[in-house]
Amino acid sequence: MKLQIRLATLALVALIIGLFSLTPSASAASDCQKAHGTLSVANNGNGTTSGTTTQGGRLNATTQAAFTSSFTPTPEPSTFSFTDDLTVTTVNGVLRTHNVGIFNVATGVFSAINRIDPNASTGDFAGATGVLYINGKTADGGATFQAEISGEICFAN
Repeated sequence: MKLQIRLATLALVALIIGLFSLTPSASAASDCQKAHGTLSVANNGNGTTSGTTTQGGRLNATTQAAFTSSFTPTPEPSTFSFTDDLTVTTVNGVLRTHNVGIFNVATGVFSAINRIDPNASTGDFAGATGVLYINGKTADGGATFQAEISGEICFAN
């Protein structure tokens, strides 16, 4: 069960890393853009995941996530919480987020809230703020993860 939890956590982190896509929002004055995309990641087995984001426009990228906590039990016996940091490397710069997620080991389903770090991001993403949401699943016990990402990135002026 411990291995299954670690694999699930790694998968969730990987999914969080990669599912970004940007399309202009209706509010150009705020310099915020909607984010959407597909994330595909692999568990590296060492507390990290790596993968790619596609269908993400500006956020088509490689991703890497590193877990920053162990799985923590929740009141639901099959569900655990975790934290990780995600790095999304694009041709336009690096977007970094700090994430809080939950993972259900019985179903392989996970979800995470990713807060963009304006100080750790670079290039076009330097000073950016916003929140991304990652929702996905592992179908192979945590070796790989597939997810979708949504949210909003507000670029610094």
